[in-house]
Amino acid sequence: MDVDFPFDEAVRFSDADDDVHPPGPKRDWTETTWWSFHVAERSLAGWLYVQMRPHLGTASGGAFVYDPAGWLPWQLPYFGYTQFQAMPDPLDLRAATFPNGVSVACEVPGRRYRLGYRFRDQTEFVADLVFEGVIPPVPHLQGAPPFTASSHYDQPGRVTGTIELWGERIAVDCVSVRDRSWGRRPEMLGTRTHLSYAFGSSSPGDAFLAFCAPPKGDPHCDVERLTSGYLYRDGCVRRLASATRRVTRDPGTGGVRQVEISGADTDGRPLEAFGTARSRMVLPGSTLCINTFLQWDLGGDRGWGEDQDVWSVAALAERFSGVVA
Repeated sequence: MDVDFPFDEAVRFSDADDDVHPPGPKRDWTETTWWSFHVAERSLAGWLYVQMRPHLGTASGGAFVYDPAGWLPWQLPYFGYTQFQAMPDPLDLRAATFPNGVSVACEVPGRRYRLGYRFRDQTEFVADLVFEGVIPPVPHLQGAPPFTASSHYDQPGRVTGTIELWGERIAVDCVSVRDRSWGRRPEMLGTRTHLSYAFGSSSPGDAFLAFCAPPKGDPHCDVERLTSGYLYRDGCVRRLASATRRVTRDPGTGGVRQVEISGADTDGRPLEAFGTARSRMVLPGSTLCINTFLQWDLGGDRGWGEDQDVWSVAALAERFSGVVA
């Protein structure tokens, strides 16, 4: 990849990082692999996701596909989440097929991967995709929320191939994002927390990603500040130095209806992104993610991407109970 990529070797994603890592001593040590894709003209998007907890021997996750028809798990075109499937033993993440239906095969380390999904003999959703990174994986700012005690990398890439959804064969050709993380991931029951993760691209050569969080102690503030992120433009990757995320919410779901991200990178290049919701889904768990597929206006260029609005159950319960306007 001919990219101006300023990160030193100490934090760069290595060939070995395509495989699983030696787990730390805590039982909440977690390793993840996540892949997103979309078909923009149908406002249809989806994920392949695996969360591995080696001390527990489990590999949860699976596949999710969503469109404008509904946002709750039972309203989605496909919701395939499992929690207690066993990790393959032995496990080589460079060529792995998980009991939850996800398969990952590394063809070029750090760059090109073949992805699949099929759960047992079910045919409601089947995926055959290829992800090819347009830049190397970008390291999360060390110690920044939410990955204060783990390693995390994000990578924009072109996703091509096909999915089969309830008997319909659908072509996929988009620019989206994958991520990888490993380290401690404690569950947040009883806490009042909120954070966001947004990304977008108008072409393979123009992409951004931003983690943002509200002021400490105020999870319901809809003006958030950057914790970590990057801007890729004109062959050059730089960390975001500052950014603000402002949202307008859908009154029915509490999800993002419109989002504006304004900031600048370490070279002073501006980021102005305005996103409008096209579809969304909610993913349940010990934290709740209201994930929105967005059409972005990126300085006059049309783009696509997602906004992950992540809440602790306690904080979201306050919002829906009317405690917070």
